[in-house]
Amino acid sequence: TSSFSFSNLGGNVINEVVLNLLKAGWAREEILMEHLAPRLQAEIVASTDSGFGRSRLLQEKLIDFFVPFLPLEKQHVRLCTRDAFLSQELLYTEKALDEVAKMMVYVPKEEQIFSSQGCKSIAQRINYFLP
Repeated sequence: TSSFSFSNLGGNVINEVVLNLLKAGWAREEILMEHLAPRLQAEIVASTDSGFGRSRLLQEKLIDFFVPFLPLEKQHVRLCTRDAFLSQELLYTEKALDEVAKMMVYVPKEEQIFSSQGCKSIAQRINYFLP
């Protein structure tokens, strides 16, 4: 039996690991689950401040894999924006894609590389560009 659970737990650890690898000259496409999973798993197991961190799933070792999702960069935000326009059968311009990307909040504060929100939050932002 398989079951899946999605969570934002460990997002800061993922951002940290990815940022360090990017600074070291790695391409995003070279980052594998093996680079992220050990730190992510350790962070989630140690997160006793969340309900998930104290759950039976973790205590009884019922989770086989932690699958990290890489953070969105500006180019990915633009793609999500384009997809949001297309899913509503709306026309878009490159300028609109850029404007939505500029509306997003990026972290870490110094580098501002990763969007602090995912694709789901973008759909509501395209309403500013509707006629």
